Amino acid sequence: MVIDCMDSIWDEYLGKFPLEKQDIYYTAKYYQMGQFLMHGSGQMFVCEGRDGDIALYPFIKRPVVHPYTKELFFDIETAYGYGGPLVKGSHSGFIRKFEEQFLDYCRSERIIAEFVRFHPLLHNETVFRNHIQVLHNRSTVWIDLDKDLEAIWMEELTAQNRNTIRKCEKNGLYVKESHDYQAFMDVYNETMEKVGAGEFYFFQSDYYDAVRNDEHYILLEVKQGDHLLAVGIFMGYGEFFHYHLSGSRKDFLRLAPNNLLLWEAVRYAKQLGYKKMHLGGGRTDSIEDSLFRFKSRFSSSVADFYIGKRIHDQEVYGLLVREWEKKHGQKLVRLLQYRE
Repeated sequence: MVIDCMDSIWDEYLGKFPLEKQDIYYTAKYYQMGQFLMHGSGQMFVCEGRDGDIALYPFIKRPVVHPYTKELFFDIETAYGYGGPLVKGSHSGFIRKFEEQFLDYCRSERIIAEFVRFHPLLHNETVFRNHIQVLHNRSTVWIDLDKDLEAIWMEELTAQNRNTIRKCEKNGLYVKESHDYQAFMDVYNETMEKVGAGEFYFFQSDYYDAVRNDEHYILLEVKQGDHLLAVGIFMGYGEFFHYHLSGSRKDFLRLAPNNLLLWEAVRYAKQLGYKKMHLGGGRTDSIEDSLFRFKSRFSSSVADFYIGKRIHDQEVYGLLVREWEKKHGQKLVRLLQYRE
């Protein structure tokens, strides 16, 4: 069965899973936003078995036109962030049935290729087995919020990081919750320009309109007096709290506002009862990556992020790749790069 993200029963199926497996990346709202960001249709494949066994797999389905015959095909990709299949029921027979039914769906719907961003904290990269290439993408950092706050402060944060945060407070920096998404956009876009981010990462105002009044999103600001130094959007759902988007003013980086921002976010997550806070990884797969090293100052816990690549129609996919390479004069390096 396939469910559209606009269908109210989407979240009912997610609710059949234990709380420790539910996350915002699997919700209908997240895929409603994802289908506009990624210019496709938010869909979820669902398989049910006996004894309450259930599996679901959400993705964005996008049209692809055959360059010669003009026939309509599709490819699928998990939404920005993390995802992949969720399974309740451990016996291998049901899991095989789930994947076989999904592959039948891909054949009937003329799916060419599939790109999966698995969930580092759910360890679901081993669910799919048939003709899929699973690759380690990078390491990510997470914080165990079951520890008390003092233990996190003393055992997880590095001594240098604790000193930096104390210095922030001594310099009059403070963190407050905000609903000023226009201010967030200004600082965030400035940061994306500074790091040379791609066009995709410059989200439009309707994205922020969608999260503005959503209880699962928290906007935090770091200020010194009336000056806005840094901003961050965090997402919470089930037992998970995620570091989603952030930005900082270049002129105030010497004051280390991001250190205080993340520490206060940890305090927020603890107060709200979340069990795990995911900070994500670096900009690359290197453990020397500066962003990864910054996040590692908050926790020694690391989770591996995997991606999956699967080609369902080798003939049409090969044709699209050859046409793209001929047009651009270079080799295709990413699975769905032919879309560009």
